[in-house]
Amino acid sequence: MRRRPVLLPVAAFAAGLVLAITGCSTGASRSTQAEQAMYAAVSKPAVVAATLPAGQKWAGGPAQGLRIAVPEHWVTVPLAARHGALHAVGLGQLKASVLDAVVPGWGSAGAVTLADPGPARGGDQAIMSLSCAPAHLPAGTSALTGLNTVAEQEFTAVNSSNAQLGQTTVDGRTAVLVYNQMSVGTSSVTALQYAIAAPAGRTCYVTLATEKEVPYEPVFSRFRPAIQVLGA
Repeated sequence: MRRRPVLLPVAAFAAGLVLAITGCSTGASRSTQAEQAMYAAVSKPAVVAATLPAGQKWAGGPAQGLRIAVPEHWVTVPLAARHGALHAVGLGQLKASVLDAVVPGWGSAGAVTLADPGPARGGDQAIMSLSCAPAHLPAGTSALTGLNTVAEQEFTAVNSSNAQLGQTTVDGRTAVLVYNQMSVGTSSVTALQYAIAAPAGRTCYVTLATEKEVPYEPVFSRFRPAIQVLGA
């Protein structure tokens, strides 16, 4: 059943998930626990890392409008290979227009796509896209309301089976955490996204897609302090 997308502070989501867990006689699933951990983490203030953490490298830069510290073993996916990477995480069957809604900028030469090849390098376990674009938020809306509206349009485009929004901040800027679970053919794919209100009328996106949401939900929350929005 699809959850109705509601814009609430992330802390409220975390509290709701705790209530859901305590109300289950069989205990929480690993998926619910991972989701709770992610929301709890992004409800807290994040201090942007001043230096590159050990074992990580920078991805992105001024050309993309943002950068993020990622583990050293993550690899940059060339533009020509991006569609293959999307197939590896279950998104290859989406129509181009829907894919653009789920992973903004994935086909742009100005965006960066990264992949986690996994410990055995037997196929990409997750991909992550970094991009910024003119905001195109509804006229007369606040940044938060506008980001919410754009996310709801994404949910409608993909017909999400489980869609959630939560308010947060990234690099001190208004942002929305978007949780989007969808069926694509025989695959169940989870897309996690920070949509960020950036300077100069832009929206910046950090989007992670995977079929293995349990290990990657807490990882995605830990990426947040290492995201820097660039440009005046």
